[in-house]
Amino acid sequence: MRMLMFLNRQEAGEQLAARLLDEPLIKEAAKEELLVLSIPRGGVVVGAVVARVLGCAHELVAVKKLGFPGQKELAIGAMAEEGLIVLNKQISSWYQPEDDDYLTGEIARVKSQLEAYIQELRQGRTLEVQSKIVIIVDDGIATGETMKAALIWMRSRAPNERPKKIVVAVPVCSPGAAREFAKLADIFICLAAPQQFRAVGQFYWDFDPVSDEEVVRYLTKNRPNAAVGTG
Repeated sequence: MRMLMFLNRQEAGEQLAARLLDEPLIKEAAKEELLVLSIPRGGVVVGAVVARVLGCAHELVAVKKLGFPGQKELAIGAMAEEGLIVLNKQISSWYQPEDDDYLTGEIARVKSQLEAYIQELRQGRTLEVQSKIVIIVDDGIATGETMKAALIWMRSRAPNERPKKIVVAVPVCSPGAAREFAKLADIFICLAAPQQFRAVGQFYWDFDPVSDEEVVRYLTKNRPNAAVGTG
């Protein structure tokens, strides 16, 4: 069987947007009700295309994984805005007390990176998601720690500051992530969850890193004043 492949993140965004337009909640909503929130950095490219097709606002949600001691590519969890931390229960169970100094440093490092995302990439604006249909976008989901942190952060806001609905939308994800987010999100959309999943990048011909300058450029394309505040 031929494996699903996207030419690049732009093509993935176009296909994801087409699928979103088949969803009654999205299709029937006013454009002002919709807000695409992208997970940096690669997700911003996909999200920019989705926002353009839907004709709605686009912003970045500051979230980043916390690396495991000695294996930073393995996520022990993730941190979202306002310092919210979500831990992977299975992986964090491997954590040893002697790693406390490492975790303290990792939390400080990630917190600093999130502040840079907000101040430099989002230019200090606060997100205003209340009463919106929020579509959280990434270029794919492997373990799902960053996406989960973003979703839980939204749900943890005060009742009058929460979104109307939360949609999680990605081009590709692992089968395990598909099962998990089908339960966590109000609506979960994934174009493919192949059994042979190893990493997000294997499903893209072009999966080059995305620079901060590119992130700012993509965000600037879809940034109406209604999407953010200066708080």
